Order: sequence, then structure tokens, then C-alpha cells
Amino acid sequence: MTITDVWLRYMQVLRQKAPITAGAVRPPRPLSEREDAERDTAPWTAEIREFFSLHDGQVRPVGGEAFVGSVLPDFDLLCLDEVVARHRDSREHLHDTEDFSDEWVTIARQQSAGEIAYMFLRTYIPIAEHACGDLLFVDTRGGQRQGCVREFGAGGADEGDPESASLADYVDSVRISVESGIEHSSLVPTIEDGVLSWNVDFSDNPVQDPAPEPMMIRLPFALTYFQPSQIGPDDDLIDLDVVRQTVMDTAQSLHPASTVEGAESGFRRVPRQQGVSISWFVGIDRQTVTFVAVVMGIGNEVIVHEIPEDGNARFVFDE
Repeated sequence: MTITDVWLRYMQVLRQKAPITAGAVRPPRPLSEREDAERDTAPWTAEIREFFSLHDGQVRPVGGEAFVGSVLPDFDLLCLDEVVARHRDSREHLHDTEDFSDEWVTIARQQSAGEIAYMFLRTYIPIAEHACGDLLFVDTRGGQRQGCVREFGAGGADEGDPESASLADYVDSVRISVESGIEHSSLVPTIEDGVLSWNVDFSDNPVQDPAPEPMMIRLPFALTYFQPSQIGPDDDLIDLDVVRQTVMDTAQSLHPASTVEGAESGFRRVPRQQGVSISWFVGIDRQTVTFVAVVMGIGNEVIVHEIPEDGNARFVFDE
């Protein structure tokens, strides 16, 4: 089925079950304006063009206006103006490529659709937005999964698996959820007074086992937060090539019988500032293992620790 088929079918269900939410969907804009939006972002897939020929986002109340619900599971549909604005703002602020090394930026841009870039790429086309700022987007990079629907979190970037293989698959899965009342994206569709909302269902949650204790990593001083974009041309920088070799040596010493290959970091400039931490991704027997290197503030010396696979680690600082 095409996106038009599944969209019209979903709108029919929505008009029957949640007419107020259905009524909040704006009619599509003229073709010329849709083409302008595409020029202002990146080349769209045929399915994205067809998608925005069916609507122009949804009304989102402001101030004291009544809640009209969400067409998608906790995501509000974006209009063309919002698509362009979110695309521009995300490129500038959400893990901007300026914060990453030239090598990693090149790798990310050459990846196939669906792969994790850890940054918002030009080829990501936002289609919906969560109240917290997370985005639902279509990955237009090449490859077998071109056109897949993914989420981009302000904190977690694009680290999750694709939500659906296509817009048509995603919209149809939402339609099935609303029609049958089953959960979607861990949320249950709830309709009240003609309004569709999405809620977490805790009723059947099993009793959770206590979370395992995190691995304690002791440091002689506290970690220091820094933003790569704030580094100036005259700042004292640590030599990342030296740090990379230190990380590689540490990885080899911890895994003496393994093949250790490469060490990649997202940063290309790091200040020689005590407590600054740098994440490194090292290939050990063809598996990616995360290490953290903490800058000592003296020369290019760092303290290197391996992070457990589940990321469950806690830093403890000496007084």
C-alpha cells in the first residue's frame, strides 16, 4: 500500500473515533510551497513528497486553548514551515557536526540509511515533534533502508533502531494501534471526548528486579563539562593522537589475547583541562567497546577506563 492509501484509511478511523484530533490536521499546502520546503532542507524521497501532499501538519494549541490530541504516538505532525525550521535548528544545535572530528563526519555522511551517526545530518527530514523536543524523521540516505522512520533525541541522538521501514508502514501501524487499542511505541491510545492521547500503561507491569549495582570508577578529581563549540583558536589543546595511542595501549593491556583495532572519538579538539572526559570507541575482536579518557591537565596524560557493555558505570571522585 502507498502512503496515500494508509493515510486516508487512518484518517477515516480517526474521524470516527477521535474527530477533534482528526479535525486538527491541516490541509496540504500548494505544490510550489512543498517544493520550496524540499529545497530548503535536502532532497526528499518520493514518499515524503506524497506524505506532505496529504496534510500540512496539525494544529497545536497555545496558551489556554483546548488540547486536541496527537495524531502520532506522542508526536505532533509538523507543518512545512516547522519542517524547515526544525531541520535548520537541528543542524545548528543538535549534535552539530562542528563538534565532531573530520574523520567521523565523513564516515557518518557515507553511512547507509538506518545507521547511527550520533549527529543530525542534512539528509534527516523531520516530520513530527515530541513536546520534549525529540524528533521523528525520515532517513533519506541511500541503502536498503532508505526512507525508514527514526527518532532523534536531543540527548540520545539517533541511537535507536528504526521505528518502521517506511512512512506507509509507520502510519499503518499507528492506525492499527488506534483501531484496536493496542499499544504503539510503549504507549496506549486513549480516546476521550473525541481527543486521541497516548499514555503509558502501568497496569500489567511485572515487578522489576532491582537494577544491578553500577561499576564504580574512581577518579582523583571531578569530571568537568565542556562544549566543543566554545573552544577558541588560542585555547590550549591536548594532542588527541597521543591520547588515541594511550587508549589503544590500555585496551590491548586489558585484552592481551584480542585483536585491538582503531580508536575513534567524536571530538577533534579537546582542551587541556583537568577532568574533561573523552569517549573512545575501540574495536576489540570486531566488537565496539567504549572507553573513557579523562584529561589530567598535565601534558597529554589521561586516565583511561573501559566502560561496561551496558554502560552501567558510576564515577566516584576523591576529596
